[in-house]
Amino acid sequence: MTKQNSNHSYLISAITLAVILSGCFAIHQDSDFKSVFTSLNNCQSFTDQTDPNSTPYKLCPGVAGYQLVVRKVGAGRKSIEIVRDSQPPFPLSYQALVTKQMFHLGEQAEWRVAESSNGIKPVALIAEIHAHENLDEPDQVTTTFLAVAKITKAEICVTDVIDQQEISRLQLQQLADKAQQSACIGLPPD
Repeated sequence: MTKQNSNHSYLISAITLAVILSGCFAIHQDSDFKSVFTSLNNCQSFTDQTDPNSTPYKLCPGVAGYQLVVRKVGAGRKSIEIVRDSQPPFPLSYQALVTKQMFHLGEQAEWRVAESSNGIKPVALIAEIHAHENLDEPDQVTTTFLAVAKITKAEICVTDVIDQQEISRLQLQQLADKAQQSACIGLPPD
């Protein structure tokens, strides 16, 4: 074997090893995230005494000091607010960001959490929104949207809304795991 062939062989081996190691790192890095689910049905019911209409809402358990509030947002629709400790809630405003038509929430919300030696920290929340957009068949679910909300110390907001049929569960979870680097979706113009 000539010196040039030996160097070429060494270069191919080094590149192959680098590719294998980068794949191992990516697998390890992804394994630091996991899902924790919150039922949106089995929650404590309360009445908002500060609301002149005394609107009822549900308080659902969450993770790592976070909770979910399921609140009526008009005409039979409900949206989610994320509450952290004693801070004001962060409304996710599905009625404005996902669909302005009738909808109902899925039965559970999925927290994506990062695991470390200090415990778990939520990085995103995934919720199903079942839209009823056919006015001739108001009970028919026309589209199921998946809304991803990022959770950071500075802000909590919806970053992505995807038709459930356009994404796999793994792709959705990978999107949620990176949501902290994504921009918030703004309210569409009226």
